[in-house]
Amino acid sequence: MNIPENMINRGRRSDIPTWPDGKRIAVLIAFDIDADTMWYTHADHFNGSISDLSRGVYGPKQGVPRILDMLDRQKIKATFFVPGVVAEMYPDIVKEVALRGHEIGYHGYLHEESTKTTYEEENATMLKAEKIILDLTGQRLRGHRGPGGVFHDYSLRLFVEHGYIHSSNFRDADGPFIHRENGKRIPVVELPKDSVFDDTAYDFYTETPPERYELKSPREMYEIWKDEFDALSSEGRMMNFVLHPQFFGRASRVRMLSDLIDYMRENGAWFATNAECAEYVLKQNGML
Repeated sequence: MNIPENMINRGRRSDIPTWPDGKRIAVLIAFDIDADTMWYTHADHFNGSISDLSRGVYGPKQGVPRILDMLDRQKIKATFFVPGVVAEMYPDIVKEVALRGHEIGYHGYLHEESTKTTYEEENATMLKAEKIILDLTGQRLRGHRGPGGVFHDYSLRLFVEHGYIHSSNFRDADGPFIHRENGKRIPVVELPKDSVFDDTAYDFYTETPPERYELKSPREMYEIWKDEFDALSSEGRMMNFVLHPQFFGRASRVRMLSDLIDYMRENGAWFATNAECAEYVLKQNGML
């Protein structure tokens, strides 16, 4: 068995012991605006259902505006990972995300999930998506969340070449760590995620491919995330959310997140975008 180099001798602990201003935990509110790409990505099984496509469209059409208004009320900046084709199909909503001061991160062009993509192909896809976002919003992308969790042996090399400072792909730590290549630290901070912070573990229900049968109430989600927050904050850790506006953008779920933000704010949370958190970690380690 050949173990990828980027999985060997990596730091798996948090690279910093404390958060700004004495806060107990870092909380990163992050959204994946996949829209209808989720159905295109699984084209081998897609049956052309307008119902499924409209479910994806719900995200940019209804969910994102509701989420943006809630974030404004809470005075919180978030990270939105946006496939390039979504920016092309819904330019006004992606512009609005940027105008409201939120970070936009890389999430493929067509939400590609192939593990066989070559370095040259992935580099071209990144350049394409980056140009679309830059031309539309003026933002240069600074971080990566792989569609479908796909991460290549050459990904870290590409991140450095493209000037990315954060990755949200690994699941092996409760706090940030700085990536290594050839035994040396590079200026790319991993901001781990996990299914426990992914709304689709609780609110993605569909009887057509890709089939999922989960539907929990917003109160159940609140209790799970509150328990995670309480436990992780006692250790000074981090939470990095993976929220999908096409599912999570429903009114009751957005209201629940607002209630949870209130609770976390009252109990020592430092809210930051993925880029702000990565910058903090790099500065604390003398790498920025």
